[in-house]
Amino acid sequence: MSVFRTTNTNSTPSRDQYPINRLTEIDEPTERIDPPRKRSRTPFVLVLLTLFALNVAGVAIFFAWRAGELARAALAKQPVAPGGPESFDVAYAREPLRVQVGCAAVMNLDLDEPRANSIEPVSDLRYDSRCGDQPPRLSLGPGATAGAQVPDSDLDAAGCARAIRTSPLGPGASVEVRKGAVLCVQTTTRMVLVEITEVGRTGTAGMRATSWKVAG
Repeated sequence: MSVFRTTNTNSTPSRDQYPINRLTEIDEPTERIDPPRKRSRTPFVLVLLTLFALNVAGVAIFFAWRAGELARAALAKQPVAPGGPESFDVAYAREPLRVQVGCAAVMNLDLDEPRANSIEPVSDLRYDSRCGDQPPRLSLGPGATAGAQVPDSDLDAAGCARAIRTSPLGPGASVEVRKGAVLCVQTTTRMVLVEITEVGRTGTAGMRATSWKVAG
């Protein structure tokens, strides 16, 4: 009986026999690919902040200018103090005075008290009644040191002092007695604002006086 020996060899083909299955090695260096970066928003934010700052600065400049205008307007409305060291305290306010005389008659008024129909040497205003169509007139009396006709009664003592300084009544000057006429009269101790409130028949008139004490 013959014995057949077989060669114990691996019939499976080696991987080296098939070069296609070998891993190809790449000797060249590889480049790292980073993901795309997000675009920075910093410049846009800076633009917004710059615009906001400019707006705030503009508003601040406007309010500063407006405040200056208001301050200048307030200063312009303040009465200018008269020259000298005078000061003024109210003696009486809106005191009524009434004149009633006949045609071609005279009545004197003392504004220091005040009093209608006072004696002439101490009187500060002289009321002259006229006859016919001629209106009565007011002029300064012996007790007044100065006076001025002013456009309205919205004045204080300093405003009267300024009017007397800039547009006084001259010697022999008089003012027509009519409703709404206003006079400033200065005596030795008083600054007086006199407003004619009504004018009636011949020789009749109503007045209102406010007085300030004058202290040198």
